[in-house]
Amino acid sequence: MSGCDFVTLRDGLAVPVPVLQRLWSLEERGVTFRLEDGGMQVGPSRLLDDNDRAFLREHRAIVLSILSSEVAAADRRRALC
Repeated sequence: MSGCDFVTLRDGLAVPVPVLQRLWSLEERGVTFRLEDGGMQVGPSRLLDDNDRAFLREHRAIVLSILSSEVAAADRRRALC
């Protein structure tokens, strides 16, 4: 993904725009993502094709970072209430 644009999330994590767009596309199709036991759960599996699975394997580290960032932000919001 050389030469692509990045989006910097609130916590400073820089994410390639094409990765975010693909993840948003998956979410629009009803796919959900969550952290579980140090890994991620993605499903329902019937909504994923082989290309989706290959994409998620290739970008596993960044997807985990995004999920971790979201969990940390939610924890910070809860701490303020």
